[in-house]
Order: sequence, then C-alpha cells, then structure tokens
Amino acid sequence: MFVTVDFKRLIKIIIIVALISAAIIAAKLIVSNHGLKTAISQNNRFTLVIDPGHGGIDGGAISDSGLKESDINLAIALKTDALAHFLGINTVMTRSTDTDNSGDKAYSEHDNLVERAKLANSNENAVLISIHQNKFPSSVVSGAEVMYSDNTDSKSLGLITQDNLVTLLDTSNRRVARPAPSELLLTSSVKCPAILVECGFMSNPQEAQKLSTNVYQLKIASILACSYIQFLNNTASA
Repeated sequence: MFVTVDFKRLIKIIIIVALISAAIIAAKLIVSNHGLKTAISQNNRFTLVIDPGHGGIDGGAISDSGLKESDINLAIALKTDALAHFLGINTVMTRSTDTDNSGDKAYSEHDNLVERAKLANSNENAVLISIHQNKFPSSVVSGAEVMYSDNTDSKSLGLITQDNLVTLLDTSNRRVARPAPSELLLTSSVKCPAILVECGFMSNPQEAQKLSTNVYQLKIASILACSYIQFLNNTASA
C-alpha cells in the first residue's frame, strides 16, 4: 500500500514545529515567564526592525564554497521575524526577499543604507537589529560579534546580545560587543537603539558551513529575538 505525502505541506509543518520549539527553548533560557509577559505587554510601544544586510546585486561576503552573505542574512532574518511573531512582537523588515530595493534605479550602497535608516526612523519606538556576516583574510578567525550605535540603549542591547551569543551559541568565542565605527552609515544614521550583529565569518569554512544550516540559523534567530525581549524587559524595569 502506497501513502501519498504532500511534501510541501510536510516541510511547512516541520519548519513550524522547529520554530515553536526554538522559541520555547530560547525563551526559557534567556528570560523568565514574568519577563516575557512584561516585554510582550509593551508591544504597542516598540517595533523590532529586522535588517538582513545586503541583498540582490549586493551579495556581501562570499565564502570559498560560494555561499553569499546576503542569502544567510536573509535566512536568519526570516527566522527571527517568524519567532518574533510567534512571541507576539511587532516587526518590520527592511527586505524579505533577495532584493537590493533599488527598483528601476542603478544600485547605490549609500542610497540603500539611507533608505534602510529612513525605514527604521519612520517607526515610532523602533529597535534595529541588522544581521550580517564577517570576513577576514585568515580562515582561522571565527565567532559572532555585536556592534552597537552611540547611545546607552544600543549598548545595553549589544551587551545582552553578545553575552547570549557566547553563552548559548559558542562558549569558546572570546569576542566582545563594541561601539560601531562612525563610518557604518546605518548605525550612525538611525535615531533608535541599534545593533549590527556579525553572526560569524564567511572566511572560516567550518563556521560558514554551520551558518548555512537551518538548525544553526534557528539558534541565532532565537538568540536575537529573545535578546530583544530581554532588552525590553530591562527597559520596562528601569
């Protein structure tokens, strides 16, 4: 007897179960039940702006195996967005497909970043998390790193996120959160709390391979979503 299986539907179910599991596990690890409720109760006050770096013609860093940073950024961002919605968090994404948002115009990285900053600034009480991947001439360098814009709230979110990335993703990571360089247009142009997360190094073959997997992307997405919740909870308590 043959059983007909709708593989597309099955895949969707598996993804949903994985997202729910990741959300529950991350919420238990990072925030208390009281903290989660407190943060979600502020939904009307805050909007999480999720920025998958690069996109379209701008692929960002490329691994030796041909993986594009822009694709990994988007995959992590979409998972973060799904988890945030599951947890009752308002979100806005700067892009949700493989696009550079240039439309009919010639692509300009400067103009693209200006538009992303405008989107963040147009949302009242926004908090920006920009998702990127790193690259270095040496293939041995690895580890996630958070950079934060020049204000107290950004630093608070950056320190929370870096600590969670080390504690829950890679305890061997010795990187620390640091101020974003002034030449980073996005973090220096937004008015809201903002961090840029370099999730790993495309130049490290082992880390690039992990970054390409759904499981590792889900871990990062869970940490980003719940670090945001932890930040909101701290903000509410202040």
